[in-house]
Amino acid sequence: MMRQLLSVLFVGALVVGVVTPSAAASAAAPSADVESAAIETGSGGWFAANNTTASATNTSTSDSATASNETDANVSDDGVNVTVGQQLTTIVSQTESEVRTEVEESAFEVRFERGEDDDRAEAIAERSEELSERAAEIRESYKEASESYEEGEISRSEYAQRIATLNARSEYLLTSIERLESRSKNVSNTSLAAVGFNNSSLQTIDDDLESVTGVGANALLKRFTGLSEGEIEIETAGGLSISVESEDGEESREIERERDDDSNFTISQSTALDTARSELGTPSTGSWSLVESDKHDDSGYYEFEFELTGTNSTGDAEVRVDGSSGTVFRLESEIESPDEDEEEDDEKDDEKDDDDADEEEEDEDDEREDDEEHEEEGDDKEDDDADEEEDEDDEREEADDDADEEDDETDVDEDDSDEKDDDEEEDETDTPERA
Repeated sequence: MMRQLLSVLFVGALVVGVVTPSAAASAAAPSADVESAAIETGSGGWFAANNTTASATNTSTSDSATASNETDANVSDDGVNVTVGQQLTTIVSQTESEVRTEVEESAFEVRFERGEDDDRAEAIAERSEELSERAAEIRESYKEASESYEEGEISRSEYAQRIATLNARSEYLLTSIERLESRSKNVSNTSLAAVGFNNSSLQTIDDDLESVTGVGANALLKRFTGLSEGEIEIETAGGLSISVESEDGEESREIERERDDDSNFTISQSTALDTARSELGTPSTGSWSLVESDKHDDSGYYEFEFELTGTNSTGDAEVRVDGSSGTVFRLESEIESPDEDEEEDDEKDDEKDDDDADEEEEDEDDEREDDEEHEEEGDDKEDDDADEEEDEDDEREEADDDADEEDDETDVDEDDSDEKDDDEEEDETDTPERA
């Protein structure tokens, strides 16, 4: 929240031209840490060129800066204190890099769209050269910052803040490289070859920025721009080592060491893997599982990739081991804890599963009730059918009785008729006699 507010204030000030970043930073926190860090926002950058007040103040306050270094060193052997002033300075520098990148990209896009194939190839080659020069500036700034820290000229916190600033500049530079690579695909290889451009030159720029584009440097940027809270440890003994642990459970770690000049392999891949596992260590939760391993014959090193398993957290790591010395010269590991949205989604999924289970049970109960009702209806129907059959039997019996009665009546009528006929015959017989 603080970073968003600060970003809005600084961007608004830069756009309307009301205040300069140097004046805003000095007014917000006029400390030696802010001033010395503000000067190192970039070689030849707009902010450094216009921060004359900070430069003069820094010259006159060298004693206080030294005292600040001593105080910082006494806080923790490897810990880093992040001040509000350093956060302000980092945000200003990040905004400067963003604006510079967008301006340059817009100018390049206009030139690219208006040109023919040959003109586009020339524009791409010139843009690639510009990006290469900026990468060289970043590498030189990183080298100078490391030397200044090792010689005690800047504090550990200032050193960490400078790496964070260089990470911001590098991230925008990498974005420009990706855009340029995408544009180069719309130009013929013949035209690109004619101006001496190939995609491998862009990959070289990317590789040269590894010192300040790793997960450790990126974690420092988040910390110095207010996007995360937590502990920072940084040391340069035997190479640069950065470790950042945020309050939300995220862990980032980066190691970079110098390699020897021997590109031959003197150790086996299994030995290199054991070294990589030992350097990687055991995570606070879960375990590291190997997912891929490569042997780079041309460069003379082994590369191992791991992923975090056995926990709800997600994480991955990459370790490079020199094939001749057997030392780890590059390590990056990052562990991310499930965020609140994912946990809420999981809870919702669990609730949904419970609701679905309840609905299934209700459906089963309804089905059982329906079956019972059907069974009862079937029993009732059977009873009704039986009653109907009984009624039909009764009706048949009644019909039979009626038929028997009719037969009896018929017999009686026949008997009466016979008797009547006999009487008539007798009368007929008796009549002549009387005559």
